[in-house]
Amino acid sequence: MRYLFRPTGWVVILLLAVTALSCNRASRKNIINAKKFVNVLVDIHLADGMANENMMHDPNYPLDSASLYGSVFKKYGVTRAMFDSTLIYYSAHPDDFQKLYNKVTAKLKRMEDELNAENEKEEKAKKVKK
Repeated sequence: MRYLFRPTGWVVILLLAVTALSCNRASRKNIINAKKFVNVLVDIHLADGMANENMMHDPNYPLDSASLYGSVFKKYGVTRAMFDSTLIYYSAHPDDFQKLYNKVTAKLKRMEDELNAENEKEEKAKKVKK
């Protein structure tokens, strides 16, 4: 405890604080912005859905959702490390993560509704042709 009250103790504390702050800034550069992260998460969910759907229809030729993630990362110009850093960041900020995930689920729901509407139109068109 006496060490902290010496002038060198304060220097050590100051250096630790500066290091911690600079590490925080450096790691913030690896955080994907919220708007892009919503799109990345939507496509990650779609990739998982494709892999699961494929597994049900053709278990002999499974799609690996993890390998599909690479395509998603490439599409948005992010790395796996950036994705992981962003997940860690939002894990430490659950209220922000909940708001962000509400946007993800809303976007997925809109996509599902659009697909269902398109399928209904096709079904009606088939009935009219018969």
